[in-house]
Amino acid sequence: LSSSSAASDVYKRQSYIFRAMLKAWKAMDDLSSAEKFLNNYQVSASTHVWYAFGYLNYLKEDYPNAEKSFERAIKIDSENSLAWNNWGAILSEKKQYTLAVKKVQRAITVNPREPIFVWNLHTIYKNMGELDRFANEYKNLLQRKSNQRALTYGKVLARVIRQKAFGFYSKGELDNTILGFDEMLKIYQEIEDIKGQVPVFFSLGLLHEEKGNIKKAQEYFARVLSINPNHIQAKDKIKTSN
Repeated sequence: LSSSSAASDVYKRQSYIFRAMLKAWKAMDDLSSAEKFLNNYQVSASTHVWYAFGYLNYLKEDYPNAEKSFERAIKIDSENSLAWNNWGAILSEKKQYTLAVKKVQRAITVNPREPIFVWNLHTIYKNMGELDRFANEYKNLLQRKSNQRALTYGKVLARVIRQKAFGFYSKGELDNTILGFDEMLKIYQEIEDIKGQVPVFFSLGLLHEEKGNIKKAQEYFARVLSINPNHIQAKDKIKTSN
């Protein structure tokens, strides 16, 4: 990277740095110190500082002032994706879902690699009672070959399905659990996420083993090793069967 592009990357990350610092203060139950810290920046407030004030007020649940700060951050830099996203989160809290979706979609447009934004969009659709909308958007992204957005949507969708599958497993419903992991595998294959396929193949091996289908289980453990030959647990499973 050139020095100018490296400096640009650091500049873009400043809102994230402020966000992490504020979360740490929140964890220590000391947002008053965070406010004192931020007040030192007010004279020469940048988009990142206004985002930080917005996030501070968001954590304090002072939504009116949070929205004002996010709006100021965006007026300075319309590419401040964290400000768009948090503004959308506030609007969702207020049940202004249509506006919330627009704000979060703007955040995703600016930074399609950020899973936080896509997860937030999924949550808004869930609150609206329109969960199919997210899955349909994912399918449309695949059809349009919008690879980066499809990748992020796919990872979020797989996470949702995994949570549902674990719910089935906790109730002893192995067949439904396997169907869930099969669905996850299909998504990882669609988005060509090889790394994501490894734990799914291994989990399917364990599930089929638990059902007593040893041959099928071994096929999945072998698939794990075909991707990651150093996977210790899969190696042990193959050895055990031999």
